[in-house]
Amino acid sequence: MRQFRFPRSAIFMMIACFFTILGAIGLATEMARTVQATYPGSPNLVANWWAKLPGLFATLFLMLAAVGAVGYLVVYVLRLSGLHRLSTLDPRRH
Repeated sequence: MRQFRFPRSAIFMMIACFFTILGAIGLATEMARTVQATYPGSPNLVANWWAKLPGLFATLFLMLAAVGAVGYLVVYVLRLSGLHRLSTLDPRRH
């Protein structure tokens, strides 16, 4: 049975979709603030933690990307060392 693998371009498309959804949420939030500000007696909206959420996502994404890059580098170096051949080693064969 053949295993299914996503193409590498799919990863970039998923990331692009994620950032598009984040942008749409941010735009909807700003539109809601604009509409709310037009009503009399509405409180002044100060920057709350929702405004910092995209920055937190970006920071988390960069941290996870750095960890993934280090992990990929370790796997790449181990592949160059020939360590992967140990998995095909048959110690019972004489």
